[in-house]
Parts: sequence; structure tokens; C-alpha cells
Amino acid sequence: MGKLWRSAITILCVLVLSACAYKTAGEAIQNDIPFNIKQIVHKEKVEDGYLIFYTTEQKDGSNTFDALAVAYIKGSEKEGWENAGHNHWTYYKSDFMILYADTFTTFDEDGTLDTKIPVIFGKVVNPDIKTVEAAGPDGKFTKIEILEKENERFYYAIGDYKEVRALDGAGKEMDRQGEKQ
Repeated sequence: MGKLWRSAITILCVLVLSACAYKTAGEAIQNDIPFNIKQIVHKEKVEDGYLIFYTTEQKDGSNTFDALAVAYIKGSEKEGWENAGHNHWTYYKSDFMILYADTFTTFDEDGTLDTKIPVIFGKVVNPDIKTVEAAGPDGKFTKIEILEKENERFYYAIGDYKEVRALDGAGKEMDRQGEKQ
């Protein structure tokens, strides 16, 4: 009777968990991210899913502002898709740039680390900024990509980066943000 009972519970768990997954990644993005997505800036394929870099419109009293957020949509066409991200956003006023840094982790049934995806994402505010660089654990800065989307500029990097700096056209540092490694 014990084996039958465990089998029934296992089947029930599989059915409940599969009911939480969406058929497509697009459905998971649309329905499983808890914030209103104002603009998807970039969609990056990663192991077991996608990182979705987006802006969300938030309110503070009567004021509205755009905040930065990243979602990790995990799954496959076979098993379905779900938002495995942390579901928070970041915003602060800056004349130069805005930084969002996070590490997305998932664990398997045993509690063992399954996925670890460190990421930085930001918005370039100052038009004089021509280059954004990110520092890794060794403290050395590496140039990262700047994306343009609807007349706005954003940057992102996947990797163990916590600090970024902005450079003007002559290579002079204009701003530095994040945690020094």
C-alpha cells in the first residue's frame, strides 16, 4: 500500500506542477512576470531558458517612472515554461546610468544548485557615455555591449560582474557603480 500511495502522490505532484507551466516562453513572459512590462529590451538564450531584460512602469504616489528588471524564464517546449526569476526591480535617479545586478539560481528536488546565472543590466542616461565596461572577480574591466531600443540605450552582461563604469568618447571615466570585487 505504501508504494501505491507514493505513486499516487508523485502523479498528483507532476500534474499540479505541470499545470503551473505555460506552453510557450512567450506565454510565460506575458502571464508569469508579476510586473507590467513596458518594454522588452533584450531576450537572451541561456541554458534551460531565456533571460528577459525589460523596463516596467512603477508608481510612487502620483509620479510614475521606468524601472529596470530581469526575468529568468526556465523550461522547454516539452516540459513547459515558467518564470523562475526573483521578480523585483531597481531604480534610482542618476545623471549618468542606472545599474541592476542579480544572480538567478534554481535548485533541483534534492536542494542541489541546478542553475546559477549572474547578470548585470542597466540604462545609459547621459548621451556623452560612449562605452560601458564591467569588472569581473579579477577587478579588470571589459567592454560590454550597449543596445539601442526605442531611442534609449541599455547595456547588459552575463557573468560574475558587480561593478560597471561609463566612459566618454576620449576614454575618460564619467561614472562608476556597483560593488567593487
